[in-house]
Amino acid sequence: MRIKVNIIAVLLAAALTANAQLTAAARAEPDARPAEPLPVPRVSFEGRALNFDFPAVQVGVAEYEAGPTGATVLLFRKPVMAAVDVRGGAPGTVNTDALRLAYDEPFVHAITLAGGSSYGLEVATAVANALKEKMFAPGDWHNIAVVPGAIIFDLGGRRFNAITPDERLARAALDAARSGWFPIGARGAGRFAMQGGYLGDRQHSGQGAAFRQVGDVKVLVVTVVNAFGSIVDRNGRILRCSHPVQGECGAIAEALASHLAALSEAKLGDADAGRHSGPTANTTISVVVTNQALPYWALQRLAVQVHNSMARAIQPFGTEVDGDTLFAVTTGEIKNAKSATADLGTLASEVAWDAILASAPELSAAAARVDTAVTATSSNAYVGRYEFARGVIAEVRRAGAGLEIAITGQDSVYLAVDRWVSLTAVGMDEFELGTPRADRVHLDRDARGRIAGLTINPGPWPVRARRLPPG
Repeated sequence: MRIKVNIIAVLLAAALTANAQLTAAARAEPDARPAEPLPVPRVSFEGRALNFDFPAVQVGVAEYEAGPTGATVLLFRKPVMAAVDVRGGAPGTVNTDALRLAYDEPFVHAITLAGGSSYGLEVATAVANALKEKMFAPGDWHNIAVVPGAIIFDLGGRRFNAITPDERLARAALDAARSGWFPIGARGAGRFAMQGGYLGDRQHSGQGAAFRQVGDVKVLVVTVVNAFGSIVDRNGRILRCSHPVQGECGAIAEALASHLAALSEAKLGDADAGRHSGPTANTTISVVVTNQALPYWALQRLAVQVHNSMARAIQPFGTEVDGDTLFAVTTGEIKNAKSATADLGTLASEVAWDAILASAPELSAAAARVDTAVTATSSNAYVGRYEFARGVIAEVRRAGAGLEIAITGQDSVYLAVDRWVSLTAVGMDEFELGTPRADRVHLDRDARGRIAGLTINPGPWPVRARRLPPG
């Protein structure tokens, strides 16, 4: 008995000592801070959307505005047959191997698209678990909820926080699923998508959708464009650019020719191009849904044909630093359609181009640019250090009669690490970065009128930093 008591006393003393050491370490840790509050899923049925007649398909969307990031769920009234086609050098998918096994049997219950890079793949398993809870005999192998998914990269480089789609967001998107509606632009999985990096001019994109019906045959295409290449319209012109000339961004053929000519000077459109040996920041993920019954081989050929066709609307497409995935789905409702498979592929390819064009979000007009001088007093109020995320700090300092900013810790599409960039005043507390993108920077004030932080790119895609205390 004495031995047992002594052992217990030793173990208790060791536990108390370890706890004291952990507590002391936590107190000594200079960066110790309370945990960030959990982001709140946002579900909205407002804004631009495609309305379509395809009751067999339901769409649910949810977003974390604190990211911003999001998820999109395509839920099918009955299990469907699906195929997949993957392109490029850096795809991010889950449960796609089963789609390559040529089963002529419907067993897919939903498909998920999400931001968050590989973290966002949790959305697929979360949707499967949510469906399991609603399913009769969910342990029966006939009833297993099969949910393939794909993701885009929407993290570092365009935002500094690490908020990603998770189970809570996935369940919110699933609960919001409804027929005949698909939000387009900076919504769902496309909440912080971008495109155009190959030509060195990244522009915001998003998720798009288009629908057509020929006779009884229906085709719905949804896509999230997060491509290295640029979106190209049906006239061969770049859809979005930083500095349009008379509202035009120019022909893609001319832009590519100029880019290739510059390669002799070792100029790359993206500083990271060619340096990757693993997952990268560019992905276009898409789903083609038709009600025409197809054997597996024809469904697979549909996936390949439509994916090939997307190289018209995104140029270049499927590069080594892209990870493109396209799911082709048939709900199997129309058994004796008159259209040939080749015609269906052509129809779906045209719908896919429409969907890509629809992904470009509406851009709110920036506040009018008013050149204004910054007084010494206001300059001193702006000077300081601002934290985007742990280890990512921006410093604003005086530079002659003006201001300049530099960032440490992580490169982005807005600022390169340790490179001072001018801030030109264009309004009250508003500045323009002296970079090719010329992004806006707003100095944010608290309720007492004191500078409390700054926001790069204020508007739908804000990148916010809090002001650090002096010292």
